[in-house]
Amino acid sequence: MLKRIAEVKDPLISTLALVNPQLQTLSLEEWEMVKETCEVLQPFEEVTVELSAERFVTGSKAILMARGLQRVTAHRQRSPSIYQPIRNMVDILMAEIKHAFLHDRHAEDAVTRVVGAASRSLRPLPLATSSTEEGEGVPQANPSTETVPVIWADFEERVASLRPGVQNPFTEAMLEIKGFLSEPLLPRTSDPLEWWKSRATVFKKTCDVMKTRLCIVATSVPSERIFSKAGQIITDRRNRLSPGKVRELIFLNANL
Repeated sequence: MLKRIAEVKDPLISTLALVNPQLQTLSLEEWEMVKETCEVLQPFEEVTVELSAERFVTGSKAILMARGLQRVTAHRQRSPSIYQPIRNMVDILMAEIKHAFLHDRHAEDAVTRVVGAASRSLRPLPLATSSTEEGEGVPQANPSTETVPVIWADFEERVASLRPGVQNPFTEAMLEIKGFLSEPLLPRTSDPLEWWKSRATVFKKTCDVMKTRLCIVATSVPSERIFSKAGQIITDRRNRLSPGKVRELIFLNANL
C-alpha cells in the first residue's frame, strides 16, 4: 500500500488539491518516512512471498530466511534513520524476528534431534544369541572343525581386527548424518527433493526423516488457498454438492 502511494505521489497530491483542498496533505518529511518504510519492509515482503509458496519446499528455508532478515535489520540498526518513527519500527522488527541458528549449540541440538528421529526409524535388531552375540547383523562364517593352518593364523587375526564392530541404530544414524553434513551445499535455486531422490540409497534413514519434514509448509497460506477454492466451488448454483464430492473437487484443483 505504501509503495503504491509513493509511486503515485505527484498525481495523488494534485488530485487531492482539486477534490478536497481543505484536506491536510503529507509533509515532505512524512513522504520521506513513507519511502524509508517501504525500503525497511521490502525484505519482509520478499520473504513472505517466497514462504507462502506451495509448489516447492518452504519449511527448510524458514531458518535461513529468518537469519537473513536478522542481518538486514541489524544493518539498519547500525545505520539508523534520521527519523525516530523509522528507528522505532526497526527496533520492534528486530525484537520480534524469530531466532535462527545464532549459536553452534542450536545447530548441534537440531542435528541431535534428527539423529534421534533417524535412529527410531531403524528396525530393531534381532535378539542376540550365542552365535550372533559377537556381531549382530554381521554374517558369520560357517564353523569348521578343521584347525586353522599356522600360515593363516596371522591373516585371520588381522581380518577379525578389521571387521566392523557392533553398531546400534543410534550409531548408524549418527554416521549417516555425518556423511550428509559433509556433502557439498546445493545452489539456492536447486530442488532439494531431486537431491534427496538421487541420494535415497545412500542416506536411507535420513531420507525417511526428510520425507516427514520437508512436506511441512512454512506458512498457513496454502491451506487458506484451499478454503478460498472451496468458496469458489460451492456457489448458490452448486449448493447441492455432497461433502465427498467437494473434497474430490478440491483435491483435484489443488493437485492438478
